[in-house]
Amino acid sequence: MKPHRSLILIAAALTTSAFAGSLTNIENPTPPTIAPQTNTMNSDLALGDWGGLRSDIANSGVTFDSYYVMNPAGNVSGGKDQGFSYVDNFYLGINFDLEKLFGWDGLTFAISGINRSGGSVSEAYVGSQYDVQQVNGGQNIFFYNLTLEQKFWNDKARFKIGRFGASDDFNTSPIYGLFMNNGIDGNIRNVLFDTQFSAYPFATWAARLRLDPTPEINFQIGVFQTWDDIFDRTHNGLDWSIHNNDGVMLLAQLGWTPTFDSKPGHYWIGGSYSPWKGFTQFGKTEKTSGSYGVYAHADQMVYQESPESNQGLTLFVASGYYPQENISIIPWQLNLGGFYTGLLPGRPNDKTILGLIHGRFSSDYSNMLEAAGNGKPTQETVIELGYRIQLTKYAYIQPDIQYVSRPGGTGRIGDAIIVGAQIGITF
Repeated sequence: MKPHRSLILIAAALTTSAFAGSLTNIENPTPPTIAPQTNTMNSDLALGDWGGLRSDIANSGVTFDSYYVMNPAGNVSGGKDQGFSYVDNFYLGINFDLEKLFGWDGLTFAISGINRSGGSVSEAYVGSQYDVQQVNGGQNIFFYNLTLEQKFWNDKARFKIGRFGASDDFNTSPIYGLFMNNGIDGNIRNVLFDTQFSAYPFATWAARLRLDPTPEINFQIGVFQTWDDIFDRTHNGLDWSIHNNDGVMLLAQLGWTPTFDSKPGHYWIGGSYSPWKGFTQFGKTEKTSGSYGVYAHADQMVYQESPESNQGLTLFVASGYYPQENISIIPWQLNLGGFYTGLLPGRPNDKTILGLIHGRFSSDYSNMLEAAGNGKPTQETVIELGYRIQLTKYAYIQPDIQYVSRPGGTGRIGDAIIVGAQIGITF
């Protein structure tokens, strides 16, 4: 394809994607492949292949990744009060294959933007520590990632540098995205509560090296900027400065992805350490340094309807432990659950999900709240049940119900029942 034609195609695609962006993100870690299709209902993407234009652009080295998710939900019993709200999230990413564009072997460049809107049921009506709507947090327009990634060692190694979140690569699984409560969705949540772990939609300066020496073994390390306003949504992701009092967070994660009798599994253990001197202590005015902890995850398909099929039952367990009671809101958290793909006859791609979240509040945090007359939190538990109806390859709706035991942990707020849904579309 001639260079001037590539530029024309890219410009046309940006115009079309901007129109799609008028909608709002689902945290989908694996964008679908592009295949020329005339029937949009059979396409992987809601906007299809744009009459072949999208494939032409992809062949020239530019691909688009865009999706939308909405979480309408209402507290129907218990909690602080009964009420309804929604939150939603739109994501648009553009990826440039610099090998196709300029001949640079194994190098890609990526940028993305996000828009989040709506109000939280948890904040207004439930009073829980774990948010019952996964796309709540940082409601604003954000510039998100700006990264260069280089592959080498026969594509067994990848080095990424730029602005992105630790949650893009560490402490995350596609399984988590099936759940609406953010105690599971995205990341093991206490790793975020207890550290300066940069998480979508909040990006920071960072670098990550990933090695895949064998198909079953992977290892990655990362270093991420830490600073006071890392979770300040008013910056719109555009404060790229480096400050005198900034610190770093170091992450490492070892993974194993075996297959037992054609049943896939994913296992990893990771940890973080930050020597930053800016951590806030509960009940004290002076800051402290040093945050550290570990997290682990295991998921395994335990029942398969037929060999090599994705239909069947997968179970998972995940936990995070950050022992510093003076800075960790929830030092220990446990998640467990599972999902069944194709449980109902004639619905091979639907998923039935069930999960449990349990978190224990730190003694220092509890003592601080008790001294202020706000009760003494001990633990909070959430049970979630949902059924994801895969309407097309690019769209789903997931009715969902959650039971929150001891919202906020104090026992002063009644157990809550939240009824809601996840609705997602990939463009």
